Amino acid sequence: MTAYDRALKLLAMREHSAKEIESKLAAKGYDDTEIAEAIGKLISENSLSDRRFAYAYVRSRMRKNPEGRPLLRMRLREKGISSDTAEAVISEFWDDEEYLPFLRNCAEELIGKKGHDGARAVLLRKGFRDSEIRTAMQEE
Repeated sequence: MTAYDRALKLLAMREHSAKEIESKLAAKGYDDTEIAEAIGKLISENSLSDRRFAYAYVRSRMRKNPEGRPLLRMRLREKGISSDTAEAVISEFWDDEEYLPFLRNCAEELIGKKGHDGARAVLLRKGFRDSEIRTAMQEE
């Protein structure tokens, strides 16, 4: 199986960053030239997109375990996403207020377990701003 075919199989399961694809192909023993050609072809076909991966990753993280901008930015950088792309995706997610329903759900759960002050402390540790937490908790 070629590196390109292996990468397509990986992308059929879920979005990946170019760095993830590169690492997985290298682990399977493909040489650097074949990996670079496969990634280049996938990007040119729009089968591989770091921006699309970043958006799917942020949405997934927010659904499962909401985190604020700084933590999401750090996690995206660890996945090989450029600073510019990470910032653009996170800003778009925040500007469209897509984060808010996820944050509200998380805040409600935490309030039930830890009370308002405990929930606020946890959300601050997760990187949310105080203004975002107040909005999620529907405080003024």
